[in-house]
Amino acid sequence: MLGDDFTQVCRLIWPNLTKEEYTHRAYAGVLKYFETQTRNLNYHMDNTDFSNILPIIKSLTTNQDALFTRSDCIAAVRAQLPSAIPETVAMGYSERALRIMLSMDIRIGSGGVSGLREGSSTIEWRDGSSLARAIEGHFADDRRRMVTGRIDPSLSVAYLCTYRGFKVFWTSNISEHLNISWKSKIITIYEHKIILMNHIRNSKAPIIPRAILGEAIDTLNLLFPLNDRLTTRFLAQNGKEFQGLGYCSRPRESCLDLGKFDIWRDRIAELVEVMNEEPKGLKQLALEKDGRNFLPFITFWVATAVALLSLLNLPFAIISMHYTIKQYDLALAQAVST
Repeated sequence: MLGDDFTQVCRLIWPNLTKEEYTHRAYAGVLKYFETQTRNLNYHMDNTDFSNILPIIKSLTTNQDALFTRSDCIAAVRAQLPSAIPETVAMGYSERALRIMLSMDIRIGSGGVSGLREGSSTIEWRDGSSLARAIEGHFADDRRRMVTGRIDPSLSVAYLCTYRGFKVFWTSNISEHLNISWKSKIITIYEHKIILMNHIRNSKAPIIPRAILGEAIDTLNLLFPLNDRLTTRFLAQNGKEFQGLGYCSRPRESCLDLGKFDIWRDRIAELVEVMNEEPKGLKQLALEKDGRNFLPFITFWVATAVALLSLLNLPFAIISMHYTIKQYDLALAQAVST
């Protein structure tokens, strides 16, 4: 994608962006994401490149009615395509344009015509519902437990990876955010904080509900705190630039209250529990940066030192016992002689 095309699509999706903002390093990831989406269009679509997707995005962003129903969306897309294009291909263009606009997998057809992955993170847009309602329904609150309380400010993804053995899978799909594989100890993290920020500030009525956008930003503010050297080093190692965006006008204190989370509350609570666990195995040999494991750390090393001293004293004990036996034999011999 050329620079002018990138600027154009950004201004279509977020009309209030200034020209200077495109130079922020965080937009490099957005550019890469847009390029990937246009490059990976399904092979069923002939002559597909960004020049074909751009007018579709323009039609969907300038015509709010186009996203009111699934049928309206498909009709708006078809109006930008040659009439001979099959319905399935039009659906594929629709899905890919929405993927670029919203950073979500929106399914409006069947058969996977756009090459999008199906699964629990795919949002089904059915007839009789607007796109905003379909998204809201997908993120509906389904908390299993009512938990509240203040979250330890030390909680961070960098901490979990360094001291609890977790790994991160970065995703460009908001609905995959904070999925956790406990067996593999992998946390999925949405990587485009700047997209969330632009959606929430560049529209009076964003397609993605504000509650979802705000809570997603709060989870990133919580798990990647500013002025934390461990986090700064972790993001640099992973090539992520969003720490420079700050807290995106969201108060830091609000993300430390577990009761403020609705969508991702259970997963945040689970990560808090993991952080509060005592390290096991070799990890207990190292003192954590906040001294959280000081008691098991000092207990382990004191026990190790006692055991080591016992081993060092063993040869002396054997020698002492040997000479004690010699002295006893000598005394016994003298007694017999007498």
